[in-house]
Amino acid sequence: MDRACIEKVTGKLIEMQSGGKVERLSWMEWSLSVKEPKDRSEEKYQEYLAECDALEASRLDTLKQNALNAGYKEEEIEVKWVTNEEWQVIEATLNQPTPEQIAAKEKEVLIQAKMREMAEAELVAEGKLVPAELIAEGKLTEK
Repeated sequence: MDRACIEKVTGKLIEMQSGGKVERLSWMEWSLSVKEPKDRSEEKYQEYLAECDALEASRLDTLKQNALNAGYKEEEIEVKWVTNEEWQVIEATLNQPTPEQIAAKEKEVLIQAKMREMAEAELVAEGKLVPAELIAEGKLTEK
């Protein structure tokens, strides 16, 4: 399983790290791995499971700390384990422009159009350009 840090509001992926989920041994597998018979107790097995939980928590915390260091606030992010299916959904959105990027591009297009309009008006005022609408109406011809 992989780990992901996602911005809650937008669903934007902040960071992803592969792997890290601890494959816990069953009681039988664990007890066979313990060399000393006296250490094969339910209490020791529960300690082993708690260590697995702590390791996974620290791995998720790494993503959280990275996001906080990048300037995100804790309430803005979600850090979680993701299945392959969940990752495919996230991956499909990776190269899609955000609403902010779309708005910025639209603003840039409007600014460029306005600048072009102002430059043409200045050239017309200086007599260096015949207005396109006059040519279109047939009132003037291009020089």
